[in-house]
Formats: sequence, structure tokens, C-alpha cells
Amino acid sequence: MYENLLSQEAARAALAGDIAGGALPPALLFSGPPASGKLTAALETSRALSCRRDGAWNCACPDCERHRRLAHGDLLLFGKRSFPEELAVAREFVGRQPSQASAYFFLRAARKLLARFNPALWAGEESKLGKAAPLVQSIEEALDLLDPERFGSPIAEGAAKAIEAACEDAAALEALVPDAPPVFMIRSMEVWAQLAPAGKRKTVIIENADHMQDSARNAMLKILEEPPETVRFILLTSRRASMMATILSRARLYHFAARDEAATAEVLRRVFKSDEGAPSLQAYFESRMPFPPAAARRFAERFAGKLLLDRGDSRLIAGPYASSLARAASAEGKPLPAILDELGEATKGFGAKDKSMS
Repeated sequence: MYENLLSQEAARAALAGDIAGGALPPALLFSGPPASGKLTAALETSRALSCRRDGAWNCACPDCERHRRLAHGDLLLFGKRSFPEELAVAREFVGRQPSQASAYFFLRAARKLLARFNPALWAGEESKLGKAAPLVQSIEEALDLLDPERFGSPIAEGAAKAIEAACEDAAALEALVPDAPPVFMIRSMEVWAQLAPAGKRKTVIIENADHMQDSARNAMLKILEEPPETVRFILLTSRRASMMATILSRARLYHFAARDEAATAEVLRRVFKSDEGAPSLQAYFESRMPFPPAAARRFAERFAGKLLLDRGDSRLIAGPYASSLARAASAEGKPLPAILDELGEATKGFGAKDKSMS
């Protein structure tokens, strides 16, 4: 198990040991920087807890098969997450190397988004799914045409169209994902958790659990005080200090270290079959965003530099960074309206003309 969790030996050994020894507690907290493998580990933990055999990634038991497709009824996954960059990487991966591995990666990326609209999370609030329902159905229909076990080169025309359709609908669907799990969702999750599992055990995974509002946190704490025996709760966070202290006291911590460039290169090579260099996996994903953070920073620096230059106050540009921005603006010689026009064009009218930019 955990064969696909790379460059996180300490967390991997601790989790595998606790599972093998039957010592996994009811609540787990995976803490570490973005893109450090926390969700990969959480999903693998869920699969291992359901597996009817030895937990190997290629296990052929029905439970593992459903988990690999993120379609197991004993898994509940929700919480704040940004999806466009992962779907962009997945689409690029499939196009670069059509294979079972790339097809599974795309399928899982799309299902991570669909998981936020699991009916179990919206019980009693179905009216709020009005706009999401047709998009969810459309993506599911597209994914039905993508069978990783039969996927290969060349990509079948139907599969290629399904991938593009799923990406387009996913861009619209992401805008409907709650910024943080509302309290009704935590209470719906509690009802789901009390029901008997279809297999051996249920797993609840909450990404960016530190984003929960006070009412949701208190509801979550109540569940963790008396957790159902057949459920494991896995909370993920990149900001451990922002977690509620009482929740921290009820969860076992598993730390995920930041990957250096060498470890990042290994992940890119082994998982994405890419030799591209990147300082981090997060930077690699962000570079695939329609408007990457690096591009946003360049526009911000041009804009700020022009403001400083026009102000003409030597006290404002006394520092090396401010003075460098002002000098660059002077050399460029463009007025503020021209910079804003270029920014509007680069972002398709700040998202008004392209929903992937929204």
C-alpha cells in the first residue's frame, strides 16, 4: 500500500504501520504544505481500509477497483479545493501519453470535483443543487466513455470528445463548490456516518479543514467526541495552527514534509511521465492555470511600478524593490490604462468572456 505516495517516507511508514497493526485512530490529521501528497495518502488510506486482501495498489478486489475510480459508496470527500489546474494537468497528461495511468489520473481529478456534490452531503438542501445537477450528470456521462482499463494510443474519438466536454463542464461546476463546508454539510455527513458501511469501513476526508467556519467546526467536534466505530475521519490542512485546538486534541497528527526540487522531479517523472523542471509540485500545477500566479505578479508589478513612477515621491521608491519597479515602468513607458487593457485581454475581461478565468 501507499506505492503512489512518493518522497514522504515518514508519513508512509507511520500510516502503513498503524493500519497493519490495527492501531489507526478514529480521527487523523494530515498536515503539510500544498501538493505534498496529503490527499493521495488519504485516498490510499480509505482504499486500504476497504480492501479485502493486502492493500496493494493493483489489488483486483471489487472494493479496490471502485476506490481507484473514486466511485466507492463508503468514501465521502469534500472541502475547499482548487480544481482547474489539476484538470488542466490531467488533460495534458492524457494528450501527451494516452495510457491507463493517465486515464485514471483524469478520471480521479474529475471525480474529486464531483465528490463535492455527493447527494449524501446535500440531504435536505437539494434545492441548492439546481444549477449543479445538469453539470454533474453531463460530466458523469462523459466519464462513462473513459475506461482506463481499455484506454491507450491513439485516443478514440469518443474518448477525446468526452475529455474536452468534461473539462468544459467542470470549469462551470467549480464555481458552485462552497468556499468552506457549511454546517448543514457536516450534519449531513454525520447522518451518513451513522449508517452501516457497504464494505468493511467508511472514510470521511475533509480537505483544507482549517477553512471551516465556527458553526461547522463545532458540529465536527461533536462528531469526533463520539465517532462511529465503522468510520475513520481524515482532516487535511496546510495551516495546522489555524485548526481548532479541541479538534487537534482528538486527531492523530501525520506530518507531510515539503518536497525539494529533486523529489518534485521524481514525482513528475514517475507519476506524470514528464521531464519538465519545477521548484515544487504546486508551482507545476499553477503553471497550468489559465492565468498563472506568476503572470498575475508580473502585471501587478508593472501596475505598481507605474503608480510609483507617476506619484514622483522619492520616499516611496527609496527601497530597492520599489525603485526597481519604478525603473522598469519608466523603461516600458506605458500609461496605466494601457496596462489595464492588456490585463483585461490576458484574463478575457477578468473572466467575463471565459468561464475558466472566473
